[in-house]
Amino acid sequence: MKYQIGLLTLLLAVAGCQQGQAANEERLAPEPLVEAIDPEKDPVAAVKAKEKQMNMQADQDVGALRREALKLIGDASADDNSQCRVTGFGHKPCGGPERYVAYSTKNGNEAEILKKIAAYNAAAEAENMRLGRMSDCAVVPKPNVELSGGQCKLVKENTY
Repeated sequence: MKYQIGLLTLLLAVAGCQQGQAANEERLAPEPLVEAIDPEKDPVAAVKAKEKQMNMQADQDVGALRREALKLIGDASADDNSQCRVTGFGHKPCGGPERYVAYSTKNGNEAEILKKIAAYNAAAEAENMRLGRMSDCAVVPKPNVELSGGQCKLVKENTY
């Protein structure tokens, strides 16, 4: 009986650890695809490793996801300002969106557009991390959106 309780406790503990581990794995950065080489010790190997890393294809083609998202957004035509939306597009290495895009809900495909943009944003973030990119870390303010000429367009703020 004591053995069965100990075994049951051990199984529950292992199962709990595995569930917690799965949740943490989702948040971890992807591993670099190329082992880091100290450029001071072996500069030629470091340059070759960096070139190899730059030429590797990501699991998802970031450019293709970007084109697909922009294709879904299309010309962002709308009949009313209430159909216009704005969302972050891309990923800056320091965090946050690279820029914002305007899109329309006129055709009822808002969920599809946001899903494709989320996939592109995640792929862009993974690529930035994989390639060790850096940015200016400036915060890109979220612009307003308005209907102009039958299209949803971003409104740039006047800065004095």
